[in-house]
Amino acid sequence: MQKKTNILTGIPAYWKASNIYLKGGHNRVTLGKDIFMHNTKIKLFGDSSLEIDDGVYMDGCSFMIKDSHVHIGRNSEMMGVKISAYNKSLVDLGTASTLTGEFDAKDNAEITAKRLWCTWPPLVAARNGKITMADCGLADAVVYNTDYHPIYDFSGKRINYNKDVFIDDDVWVGRKTAVLKGVSIGKGSILGFGTVVSKDVPPHCIVAGQPARVVKENIVWGVSEEKSAKDMFPITNFDEAAEFLQRSKNETDYQRHKFKKTCKLCNFLKAWWVIQRSK
Repeated sequence: MQKKTNILTGIPAYWKASNIYLKGGHNRVTLGKDIFMHNTKIKLFGDSSLEIDDGVYMDGCSFMIKDSHVHIGRNSEMMGVKISAYNKSLVDLGTASTLTGEFDAKDNAEITAKRLWCTWPPLVAARNGKITMADCGLADAVVYNTDYHPIYDFSGKRINYNKDVFIDDDVWVGRKTAVLKGVSIGKGSILGFGTVVSKDVPPHCIVAGQPARVVKENIVWGVSEEKSAKDMFPITNFDEAAEFLQRSKNETDYQRHKFKKTCKLCNFLKAWWVIQRSK
């Protein structure tokens, strides 16, 4: 459906207590197949786009997008997620992610993840820079690439520029942890409860404390208890450590989500109304 250059492609299979609002001349919403959308609010302004792939489950979510792009990967599950993207920013969360929490990108910022699994609601916020996450897990941590406010010395020199953040595969970011700007976290590492990370973390170690310090090296952790994975010990290199973690993951078929579907005609009329009232 299209009005002027505001375009809505695709219709949710389940659409209840949700709304899509388009304001501006060049907004595009693309919805894949078998999307569940309950109690979800979507607002696009200016020249913005939202792309939600097949099989995404959304409950209690909100999207606020202005002159930016947001993409949610196939078969992701979103519960109580708040995503905001402003001023030529990008939020791209990959296939089969399990999402909760808040993601905030402003002023030509990028927040991207290959696959993200959130056990508690994190806050991930970027401004004029990048936060890049691979296949990793977050609890109710905060991840920033910025201080948000400029700080100067008395001569007028700024001393706190934004710096990119990178979190590698199989990292476990524990509860109440703060990952600060300029940090790179190595593959397979664990950040303990309440840790404040302001410097790089090497791979396959445990860090804890304020500020963070390495308390254990050469570790590997499992998502679940898997007897076949234990056959790999002793582990002699990082490649074997990555394989151990992969074996410990429960194989989940995200396409098995089953939910009732709302009336196709009602869904079509809702989509028609979204376009008719767009401005």
